[in-house]
Amino acid sequence: MVTPLACSSKPEGSIQLLVGGETDALTRAPVPVSLLVESVDSAGAATQLTRVALPATTIDLGSPSQDTVAVIRVTAFDADGAIRVRGASVPVQLGGLAGTTLELFIQRTGELARLPSPFSDARPQPLVASVSGRYLFAAGGADASIASTTQLYDLATYTPMASPPKLPRAPKSMALFGTVALLVDETGATWFSLADSTSADAAVPSGGSFAEIAGGATVSADDGSRYIVGGTRTMGDPTPRVLRLDAAGTISFVTLTTPRRGATATWVVGRGLVVAGGSTTGAGVELIAATATSATALPFPADATIGAGAAPLDAARVLLAGGLDATMADAKLRVVDLGCASSCAPSAFGPSLAAPLVRSQTFALGDGSALVVGDDAMGATHVTRVSPTRADDVPLKAPRNGARAVALVTGAIAIVGGAAVVETFVP
Repeated sequence: MVTPLACSSKPEGSIQLLVGGETDALTRAPVPVSLLVESVDSAGAATQLTRVALPATTIDLGSPSQDTVAVIRVTAFDADGAIRVRGASVPVQLGGLAGTTLELFIQRTGELARLPSPFSDARPQPLVASVSGRYLFAAGGADASIASTTQLYDLATYTPMASPPKLPRAPKSMALFGTVALLVDETGATWFSLADSTSADAAVPSGGSFAEIAGGATVSADDGSRYIVGGTRTMGDPTPRVLRLDAAGTISFVTLTTPRRGATATWVVGRGLVVAGGSTTGAGVELIAATATSATALPFPADATIGAGAAPLDAARVLLAGGLDATMADAKLRVVDLGCASSCAPSAFGPSLAAPLVRSQTFALGDGSALVVGDDAMGATHVTRVSPTRADDVPLKAPRNGARAVALVTGAIAIVGGAAVVETFVP
């Protein structure tokens, strides 16, 4: 279904709502009856542009400032005022909408939905990232025959790039700064420009080797830095090594107090990089502050959990979800309190996941709940929304093995890999 939203005042423009694979997004009961259109600036401040009854074909957006760069966000409500549909654009210059049609993908809340125009391959276990707030980037993966090829999905046009760049090395880990990527494997690392395909070898900093962090997950910090955490990989020897890339692209090694394998890591604003699990010895949780040159062990008992996902619920509490404990059983949902000073232990959080997950990613949803995306022992991907009282399966629209997830600037969480089509979730 397509709904044009026309702007009758200058700058004139229109919005076209896209529903992708879920054609009943605006017609399924409970049916949305009103639509709110807002612009959201870089600080998160929302300005109402209009609110109209549905169904509608023409909507006046008023006269937004032509110099303003903002996200256009739409929210549809049912007759009881409950939010049923959401969607958001990538950042746009409002004045640039004059004489154009802005396409905007919408979907039912609390569900997965398929974006228009699938990728050309369904590689399992891809490395995925958001590029410049506009593109969804996939590279690497478990299929060695295509691991050096890439996929780029344009979230402004909702189409994949016809000729995405080929990489000089098949990455096992990857960190992006704008359109420049650091590609890492066991033999070295390469800086690569997605804009013009130029590349240069990265020099190994003192205190470690790229082999010690290849395969580790990348965590982004609020100050623009990135961390590739070697201890999160599930293959190879345990390692204490973490590669820090500051906002200028300078790389250095930071060392954990305990070598780990299969640990989880996340960034907590105001505290730093939190690393948990992955070792039968040492502290169960470590912290690397933003400016620290070494990690600090926190007073939690050793945690041998492998394959969990982590996300901050607030400034002090981190949710750990999925993974297998030392007995290879489900590690359960649990929370660590970073403010605990002594004799600390994780606390339980909500019901168990329906399926034990050997590898997980966790995304906080801002309301005390989180989305857990992970693979079971057979490789099948599961998506679950968890809270202190519930654990609800979120059915995939396309069955997947080895999918990976990434948060987008639009506020959605994208699921990539194991199927050609890209799915997104909005709470």
